[in-house]
Amino acid sequence: MESAMGAGIVMAEALQNQLPWLENVWLWVTFLGDPKILFLFYFPAAYYASRRVGIAVLWISLITEWLNLVFKWFLFGDRPFWWVHESGYYSQTPARVHQFPSSCETGPGSPSGHCMVTGAAFWPIMTAVSSQVAARTRRCCPGLADDSACTYGARIKFLWVDCTGPHAGC
Repeated sequence: MESAMGAGIVMAEALQNQLPWLENVWLWVTFLGDPKILFLFYFPAAYYASRRVGIAVLWISLITEWLNLVFKWFLFGDRPFWWVHESGYYSQTPARVHQFPSSCETGPGSPSGHCMVTGAAFWPIMTAVSSQVAARTRRCCPGLADDSACTYGARIKFLWVDCTGPHAGC
């Protein structure tokens, strides 16, 4: 586990010290990945788009949030910012990582709720979006829906339908 945490600290240190101008971008990404935002933004948006998808997002978010809490009790992993100072792993050459409000949380940090809960809640959203894209592709470009890629190959067929076919520009 120390090697994984060490690799994460090296990545965080590189991002913070080599690319400081991206700090606000990463804080915004962290905000958008926060499980609280699922209930405030993603669930209402998904429910507005499709009742079935919205309810799936809500239930998956609730169940995954609960599982994340249970896993944190069992694993009781340190948060990366605190692990740097407490582990002794960086005693000879201290890591230069900056603290942010999101790294001030004091509970266990492993597994990450930002990754686990948000990733699970995006599953029904992305499934619905991909099925809509597939349905529109079949409706707009019917030549792409069949499996006769043996003649031209899949890439040639995409290029052929896009550039010269009767459905060009669909």
